[in-house]
Amino acid sequence: MLKKSQLHPYQSNMLSLASRIPHIGLFLEPGLGKTATALTIIQESPRGKTLIVAPKKVAETVWSQECGKWEHLRSLTTAKVIGSPAQRESALNSSSDLYIVNLENLVWLLEKNPKFDYLIIDESSRFKDPSTKRFKALKKHLKAFKRRIILTGTPTPQGLADLWSQIGILDLGERLETSLTKFRDKYMNPGQRNRHTGVVYNWVLKDGADRIITDKISDICFSLKAEDYLQLPSLTTLFHNVEIDSSIRKKYNDFKKDMVTDIGKERITAPTAAALAGKLLQFTSGAIYGEDGQAQEIHRAKLERLESIMEESSSPTLVFYHFKHSLQRLRLMFPQAVVLDDDNIEAWRNGKIRMLLAHPQSGGIGLNLQCNVGDTAQTVWFDLPWSSENYIQANARIYRQGQEKPVIIHHLIVHNSIDNHVVKVLEGKITIQDALMDALNT
Repeated sequence: MLKKSQLHPYQSNMLSLASRIPHIGLFLEPGLGKTATALTIIQESPRGKTLIVAPKKVAETVWSQECGKWEHLRSLTTAKVIGSPAQRESALNSSSDLYIVNLENLVWLLEKNPKFDYLIIDESSRFKDPSTKRFKALKKHLKAFKRRIILTGTPTPQGLADLWSQIGILDLGERLETSLTKFRDKYMNPGQRNRHTGVVYNWVLKDGADRIITDKISDICFSLKAEDYLQLPSLTTLFHNVEIDSSIRKKYNDFKKDMVTDIGKERITAPTAAALAGKLLQFTSGAIYGEDGQAQEIHRAKLERLESIMEESSSPTLVFYHFKHSLQRLRLMFPQAVVLDDDNIEAWRNGKIRMLLAHPQSGGIGLNLQCNVGDTAQTVWFDLPWSSENYIQANARIYRQGQEKPVIIHHLIVHNSIDNHVVKVLEGKITIQDALMDALNT
């Protein structure tokens, strides 16, 4: 059982800041203890009811588990507003300190107009879009919370404009303007436009705006990088060029050019550029969905490269996939592989699972997947995601506080394909819009 005295000095600094400021943003990289810090802030506040909003997996496990780890947090009682309507009603009507709801059920909960004293939003970047139902529903209730805390390791996955709604949750528009339009007028210029309709595709910061924005929020936001505060093991990032047969390469190039190809007896079409980009990513993974929803296998190049990686190392390996057909093909190729769920996390950490399969959106946020039983801890990206936020969060499941063995992150890249452009997005070198234009340029 951990004691409060074991909190890191930077956590104590955040607690001191929170004692003076009711609304605070903890922009900490994964592994720096956002959850324990936020709970301690609540534990040190006057007794009241706290609403915690989190992604589903995190809501189901992480917050209640964290209370059980720390001696000073054990007295906090939890109710999970998750599951069927009857289960949610029962939890909501209980007498608890913490009411934990997943994102999907937030609107339902707020429509009942419940009374809470404090608010914690885990992964506040999920509220970066002010046009969503969840943000609009929450906005109506913000003034009712005596204390508002937002947590995320990736506050600006698509740029500083993502901060407007998140900071607004804390200060109701005091620092970064009361509307997104006013924020853009003050700090941004239109970027790419549709030359026919004038619709703005993206916005770019005015010169010096990044410094001004950072200064304006510095009094209520605490930001840290893990590398500055934790002694982490070495991290090696590898990109494996995967070659496909010339006949498969021709199909890929023809599909990119004509937006139609024949796979087996199935004709595959992509009606838009965005759809084509998605189909090409399926193609490089090795299979593609037909009009009937059935996957047609095209090649096994990535499966074979993954097999080589597994043969070269005996370390437990976490494999991230995106497409359902990738999961199906991985399980056929590697019968010993196990799909991540709440019941097998400890088995994975204890080295009882050789290959763990996870989707970055389910295994990418909040879970601790450190594994110290092998010579190294391996992660393999079988499918590549467009979302740099999902990518960063997923990698941090292993490379975080508590990891002792060196970490290797493998990426399977079909050479000279859309995979290369996705990597540039993940590395922050180009935008998704530019990647799509480059990848589809024939």
